[in-house]
Amino acid sequence: MDYGRGKGGRDSHQQGYSQREAWGSRYRSDLENLTSLEASKIVEIAEVVGKALSPQGVGLKMNQLRRFLDEARQIEAEVKRGTFPADRIILLLPKLAYAAGREPKIKELMNMLEPAIKSASMSKENFQKFLRLIEGIIAYHRFYGGSD
Repeated sequence: MDYGRGKGGRDSHQQGYSQREAWGSRYRSDLENLTSLEASKIVEIAEVVGKALSPQGVGLKMNQLRRFLDEARQIEAEVKRGTFPADRIILLLPKLAYAAGREPKIKELMNMLEPAIKSASMSKENFQKFLRLIEGIIAYHRFYGGSD
């Protein structure tokens, strides 16, 4: 599948389609294996998603993203203490589903992050990349005008 492409194989941006039509699906395959994901790709994904969630996109509030980051940070604290709570990482999925149920604007984010969360539960390194991705999304969301 070629996500984010319009007619004639041109990027959806060139066709005038909105980013929110495809941004969640476009990166799912990249996020299935965080081990092989390079920092430059994390930055690319974070920027596209941060912008798509900002007022220029779907208009998601910053505090909705921060709640998710706060939970990930609590898990990070456990990792720093020497444990790896894979089950707790996987349990981010229902938390995200609950948030998406309350706020439909989060559904595309949930769709995109599902494989990333599963991959993050496989190793500390993958979890760290996942955390950097979430931090990047929030940073770009703020950069593109997102607020509380």
